[in-house]
Amino acid sequence: MNFRSRCPHDLAGGALLAGLGVFVVLQSLSYPLGQVTRMGPGYFPLLAGLLLVLLGGLVFLFTNEEPEEETPLKPRVFATVFGSILAWGVLLEPFGLVPATVALVVIAAFAHPQPHLRRVVITAVILPLMGWGLFIKGLGLPVDAISW
Repeated sequence: MNFRSRCPHDLAGGALLAGLGVFVVLQSLSYPLGQVTRMGPGYFPLLAGLLLVLLGGLVFLFTNEEPEEETPLKPRVFATVFGSILAWGVLLEPFGLVPATVALVVIAAFAHPQPHLRRVVITAVILPLMGWGLFIKGLGLPVDAISW
């Protein structure tokens, strides 16, 4: 396997993901793990870190043979994606998970020059419902779905 002929961005991205995963795994070991039937506070971070190591390793090993041509950083894309995450964090507590997630989807949709309205609406309906089902109902996180 010749790493010199592979895309350096993919190699760096895979290595960073794997490195972050190793860091998370090491940090999770400082908490009690518990058992599968009664998970401790370190159990989920351990699994998440192992998944990051696995994904980072896959990205690192299965990169493109030919480096793709450089794409310039587009400020609008960066600003909308970063802004959508920031908006979600700011809106979560005062308005709840569902409105914050809808705002995230709508703002992030403008990263594309011409957002497709039907896809945005479908995502803005399905993603908050999945978040509500997984985080509020499934995991019982103390987050309001909607709070005005």
